[in-house]
Amino acid sequence: MSLATIAAASAVSRPPLLVPRFYRGNMCGVHVPQLPPIEGGPSDPTLVVSWIVFRYSASDRQRIYQVWRAKGFRDVLVSWPDARAAGLSIDAFVAHGAELLDSGFLPAVMLCSKDFDRPDVGAILDSAIPVLRALIDQNVIARASIGWELSLWLSPTQVQQLIDAICAVTVPAGIRTYVHFQQGYSSFQQPGGTFADFWNANVGKLTGVFHQKIHEQTKEQYRGDSGGLEDVLVRFAGGFHVSPDSGFGHPFDLIALEITAHQQFNGEFSEAQGDALALWALDTPGVDGPLGRVVVMGSGNG
Repeated sequence: MSLATIAAASAVSRPPLLVPRFYRGNMCGVHVPQLPPIEGGPSDPTLVVSWIVFRYSASDRQRIYQVWRAKGFRDVLVSWPDARAAGLSIDAFVAHGAELLDSGFLPAVMLCSKDFDRPDVGAILDSAIPVLRALIDQNVIARASIGWELSLWLSPTQVQQLIDAICAVTVPAGIRTYVHFQQGYSSFQQPGGTFADFWNANVGKLTGVFHQKIHEQTKEQYRGDSGGLEDVLVRFAGGFHVSPDSGFGHPFDLIALEITAHQQFNGEFSEAQGDALALWALDTPGVDGPLGRVVVMGSGNG
């Protein structure tokens, strides 16, 4: 079935989604034999990049979904700016989300990108809010991220403006909402500000962070360096003046979203190596806080 056909059927009312805090997926690391090369894909055509999976035929998408299900994945990262740049309409993008749901997955939607959006808050919102409302209207969005690598192409003020505007739509709809920054970043405060300044300003707005590993870090550095997993867990547990409550009755969530995607895309890491680093991230020792133990709340790569 084509996405256009699914789009015609996607107006069927769907019940609200029950979305666990824990994230379980693989954005760029799963290999599926005999996939054809696709535009924008890796040199190894068997490697699946989740946010451009719409480029495959319906039968190839179903083969990908079968492999994802067999590996126990539930969350699928998709990207509105990548889909928009490829010519997908809002209806077709909503239909893609509907297909993922019908196949047993929960779509996590990136809303803007340095590759396809200008650093203009108004223009970004003019693109993001209509698709966000359409996804919410049809109950085909489980999680939202403000955008890809926000700290590389926007100012702290612009990022906060986007958070405020987007969370005004997502939070009332019960959509878990995250930020994604450049490698090793977990906050993006004003110059002279602190990690706590950023997160305390977003109590009742953000669910947490989609964290990105620094490529060159060893696995020990990934955990132990400043800005690494252990450091963020200490802060989300209430350390260094960070609110221990995200505003939703639990701490902010640290999701190890992007670990080896870049290296796997470039053929430098195998699927097994990606999986091993993801398990290392998930096994990071938890930190006790006022609302209980704070741990890495899932992985999106490996």
